[in-house]
Amino acid sequence: MNWKRYFSVPSVVVFLSLLTTGCFEENVMPLKIGAKAPPSMLTLLNGETKDITDHHGRAQVVTFMASWCPCSNESIPLIKKAFEQHNSGTESRISFLMIGFQSPKRKFDDIARKWGLPFPVAYDDGDKIARAYGIKAPPTTVFIDAKGHVKRVFYGNIKDVEKDFLRWTNELL
Repeated sequence: MNWKRYFSVPSVVVFLSLLTTGCFEENVMPLKIGAKAPPSMLTLLNGETKDITDHHGRAQVVTFMASWCPCSNESIPLIKKAFEQHNSGTESRISFLMIGFQSPKRKFDDIARKWGLPFPVAYDDGDKIARAYGIKAPPTTVFIDAKGHVKRVFYGNIKDVEKDFLRWTNELL
């Protein structure tokens, strides 16, 4: 097969340069461990508005996910399990928040309803909050202590690191 017949050298060069610069997006700076989590207003799926950093002096686990991402969907049962462990009875020790991005809102709403998520869920219209948090790909989970400092950022499927995820969540207490 003669590749020159289908691709010109300049088009291959342009494609490769775009591919290596972050999937056509602007450069996004990841959060620094120890930094304050950036405040951002978001609208929850139930219509309420909330500042992402308003977690009432509790530690917080924030997961950015997309409806199309298998790893995001596989992570949800473990996130629900951790929520239930830390929010049993009347005591709420860790706040959980899931933010959908890189998906059409309708599809993300469908995923949230399908899973019956027991914690706040929001949609990041235009991926503005994800960029503020340095998130480029789903799923990404940010662990924030009670004083609002970023303690850890995990990029990937939580199911693959189940014991670590539960330990990281417990370390926020």
